[in-house]
Amino acid sequence: MIVRHFFSILLFFSLLSAANAQLTFDYNGTERTYFMDAPDPIPVGAPLVFVMHGYSSSAGLIRAYSGWDDLALSEGFVAIFPQGTETSGGASHWNANLGISTTDDHGFLVALAQHLQETYGLSADCTYACGMSNGGYMSYSLACAHPDVFRAIGSVTGAMSSPDFGCIPEEVVPIVHLHGTADNTVSYDDGVGFGDWGTASVPSIVEHWTGLMGTTTLEESTLPNAELVDVTSVDFLRYSGAPGGQEFHHYRVNGGGHDWFGAWGSPDVNSTQVMWDFFSAQCSGAFTDIDESTAHESWLVRQDNGFVVRRNAQVRIFDVSGRVMASKRMTSGELWNPAVKQIFIVQARDEGGQVEVLKGH
Repeated sequence: MIVRHFFSILLFFSLLSAANAQLTFDYNGTERTYFMDAPDPIPVGAPLVFVMHGYSSSAGLIRAYSGWDDLALSEGFVAIFPQGTETSGGASHWNANLGISTTDDHGFLVALAQHLQETYGLSADCTYACGMSNGGYMSYSLACAHPDVFRAIGSVTGAMSSPDFGCIPEEVVPIVHLHGTADNTVSYDDGVGFGDWGTASVPSIVEHWTGLMGTTTLEESTLPNAELVDVTSVDFLRYSGAPGGQEFHHYRVNGGGHDWFGAWGSPDVNSTQVMWDFFSAQCSGAFTDIDESTAHESWLVRQDNGFVVRRNAQVRIFDVSGRVMASKRMTSGELWNPAVKQIFIVQARDEGGQVEVLKGH
């Protein structure tokens, strides 16, 4: 969370970009600031990515080292670098239910996202949040509280606060998480370890979210080595097969520290590029949007005073944690009204292998 002294040169270069002055946004009578990078003109329906700095850092600094600004111009999306407020001790921060301030960062970030969507015609279905360290904490907090606004999130060296860990959101969004096993600031195995910063390990965070998603498949591979002296290695763990289509991608940087990988630390993985690739996949529909999955004409299952199938199909009902609550092999036209409470999603698979998922009501 504390930016190393040798990155002061990056701060110097960020200050050189004075032509790109900070923009302001009034939230509940408080003037908040942010940087924005976007192509000119901004394409209608362009994705929107929030990039949040670490504890005691700044919007200008993460903008300078992360490379999100150049990527936004080349890929045609809008990158936003909001500035956190200061604690009573003068440290800039994001209040991810950390108990260190009363700042309403949840409300501010949601309001700013909706303002930008409306002002520039940006895509509400392709709006994302990511960040470094404390910014990663904030991204997880948004996934817990505002999955309707931030449709996927990413964390680099961040974890989850004690109040957020174990959250069960109304909708579970796709997540990508990069973390070093030798991180001495936010420990891979023990979190931060004091106050509401929490002790949730990265494996426990992965387990919590993949459990909510109901993933059924884990593919593990090792990324190619890009170091002259092999100090680190990166394992890519892809959790998929969730009934709702969500995926959790975890990049475990063995020997990696509290770093924005690709900018410094391990060069074996580029944090910014893998997060953008992940968000792009969600935006293009690679991760199923369960609210729209029955919009096509050849529907398989519908809910109408129960569940009815158009063709013979195996129907399974899942709760919010991804557990199967009921299952039934149904014939075409059959109506099923299962005695199950708190239906989260319904999955139907016909005899030809077509799968359709819809959200319960």
